Amino acid sequence: MKIRNAKKRDKKIISNLYYQLHPVEEKENREKGLLIPIEKSKIKPIFLVVEENKRVVGFVWAHLIQYGFFKYGTIDEFFIKKEFRGKGAGSNLLKKAIEKLEKLNPKIILVCTQKENKEAIKLYQRVGFELGKLGKRNLWLYWNPKKKPSK
Repeated sequence: MKIRNAKKRDKKIISNLYYQLHPVEEKENREKGLLIPIEKSKIKPIFLVVEENKRVVGFVWAHLIQYGFFKYGTIDEFFIKKEFRGKGAGSNLLKKAIEKLEKLNPKIILVCTQKENKEAIKLYQRVGFELGKLGKRNLWLYWNPKKKPSK
């Protein structure tokens, strides 16, 4: 598998993967005309894709947020097609996103997932995220750039 920066031509494919990640919400918002497809987004994030046989099978969308003296990174969206899970694509994609965020010197990197999503929680922990705050529906995990994960 190959991980690379997303290109303009990938945005339509990524939008379709995004709809698989959020099927109910996206269908409702698309029907109401509230959804802005990723391919029309004006934000300049860290945007990576993973390919298998020149076909995009997953993506990660991350940002660095800075205000005052504080800088932190976020993993905003992350998705790997089901048939490609458990083969290292997700771990490698997350590690690459973390590597790119690290170069921007954040104090912390955050990711949020539904607390029932045990598969995602295990993956995030495997690449070095630690359990953080538990919300009503979601769980926040954090990654400290100064504390390297044990292999």
